[in-house]
Amino acid sequence: MGTKISAKFDGMCKTCGEEWSVNDEIYYQKTPKAICSDYDCFKGQGGNLDSKRFNSSSGGSFRNETIITKVPDVNPSDSVKQIGDTWDEYMVVAHHRAKDLYPEQDVNTHVFGQIRSKIIDQLLFITSILKQKE
Repeated sequence: MGTKISAKFDGMCKTCGEEWSVNDEIYYQKTPKAICSDYDCFKGQGGNLDSKRFNSSSGGSFRNETIITKVPDVNPSDSVKQIGDTWDEYMVVAHHRAKDLYPEQDVNTHVFGQIRSKIIDQLLFITSILKQKE
């Protein structure tokens, strides 16, 4: 099964001649080999997208599929609200740190969210180390 990926190299389709650059979205399948930035050409080469991972109507990958979110109907205690406030502080710091470190990344992308999440993890880890030293 094929998938939609970001090109790691500049390239050109051997079938239709369509060109792409690094980071352009292309369709790729290992076996049978199919690669092109044009979906119809990709399909013409025998490419087939994994329908569980790809939804063309949502414009991309499985990350854009709709999910059902269920939130419990409870009133959080004051201590949990304080933890939430602390988390907000970490989020703000991580967000600005990610923007400073990766200014070329759009803040509304999945990649930026992953970077920000990793920075939060690192901040929490460093905080735990500092608490152990106290």
